[in-house]
Amino acid sequence: MPTAPTLTRPVALSAATLLAVSVIGALASRTSGGLVFDEAVIGDFSDNGLAPTAFVLRAGTTQVAGTFGASPIPDRHDLDYVSVTVPDGHVLTRLVLLDAYVGGAFSFVALQAGPAVTVPPDNTSVETPLLGWAHFGSASIGSDLLPEMAASPGSVGFQSPLPAGTYSLWIMELDSSESYRYRFGFEVVAIPGPGGAAVVAAVVALRGRRRRC
Repeated sequence: MPTAPTLTRPVALSAATLLAVSVIGALASRTSGGLVFDEAVIGDFSDNGLAPTAFVLRAGTTQVAGTFGASPIPDRHDLDYVSVTVPDGHVLTRLVLLDAYVGGAFSFVALQAGPAVTVPPDNTSVETPLLGWAHFGSASIGSDLLPEMAASPGSVGFQSPLPAGTYSLWIMELDSSESYRYRFGFEVVAIPGPGGAAVVAAVVALRGRRRRC
């Protein structure tokens, strides 16, 4: 079993910066169309945790959608591994389940720091180098999975928002009798610079004027 890697602590964000991130993030989620990485369009996501399919996120909501479960190879699961890079000057604020059709009550998603998932899919140990993991299904649609991941048993844990860097996801459905689907939304916002407080003040003032109109 691999040992937990040494992780750089998430950047310490000031209260003013966190407020700016939350306010600007709320606006970005409404105004940015965002990117969509759909397995049905770009082809099958990687089945190899050491070489995930890689994407670069940007400000706004980036969607990652795929299918898992049934595989073209009999009695073999279709696993999906993807890595996402949060660019410099940005943070990942939420990982929202936008859609899901899974076998049974739930499927599984895990997050590891870096460009690979080093935990084998048949792993049985509770202690892992994963930052976190969560179960998801139709009941979770619309939910942010990061809080559940951060508190998952045996994981390294993390603080949200997640800073710039590369993170890899392991997405798995144990029922291989049919093809199931998922769609995640990665919500990314830019970290305000020294003028962040001014940006927040301007946004609050703008909202106040809109409410009075």
